[in-house]
Amino acid sequence: MSLLLRESGKDYVLAPLPGRDGRVVHRIADLPVVVFPYLERATATTRLPTPAQLDLLVRRLRDVHAFDPPASRSVEVPTEDFRFPFENDLDKALQAARNGGAAEYGPYGGRLTRLVVRRWDHVTALREEAASVAERCTSRWRGERPALTHGDPSLANVLFDGDGVDIIDWGGAMWAPPERDWAALTRVFGTAPEGRALFLRFYELRWTLAEIAEYASRFTGPHAGDADDDAMWGRLTRYLPPV
Repeated sequence: MSLLLRESGKDYVLAPLPGRDGRVVHRIADLPVVVFPYLERATATTRLPTPAQLDLLVRRLRDVHAFDPPASRSVEVPTEDFRFPFENDLDKALQAARNGGAAEYGPYGGRLTRLVVRRWDHVTALREEAASVAERCTSRWRGERPALTHGDPSLANVLFDGDGVDIIDWGGAMWAPPERDWAALTRVFGTAPEGRALFLRFYELRWTLAEIAEYASRFTGPHAGDADDDAMWGRLTRYLPPV
């Protein structure tokens, strides 16, 4: 999809380079290789964009949202279904923690059990709200023209340089409400265009529950309590505060 966007004139989309046969995945020593154009300014940064840069990013994303690929160049891109693919992992991790089965796996197992027991009602309320919001979003979005969304326009995937903005890593592209990108901008940069509150809330809830599922699953399995675990515990308590 990123190649189609680039070919349509969206030069701010960093797309892989096709070979002479038109393919973008090349094999070298039986390994898949994807080649991107070299950008001298493509360096990682933790600096937040200026208001002008963020405004430009919003305009770029709006442009992508309106993209209509030619019928002759169909590319399979998933469509939003308002489901929670991590639901089973979340169930398993929360039940293991609640039943005290996580303590044997590492130093954070017992802490997770105490946290989950203390915050069980909170997590249950989040999940019930998420299910209700997802059902309402499904009904509201039915028949609406989907937007082509990036999904993660974060500092890791957007290159800011002076007056320029390039967007990379389109592996998570999806046909979805535009609020999918606006919710991500709010989460990462603290600001975004106005969107429909219902859809913004859905993506906020899905992100929160996905983070809880990921980190709870880590601590209900073998872990050493190293620096990575310390950092992940901090992230878990950001979404599931002890009090």
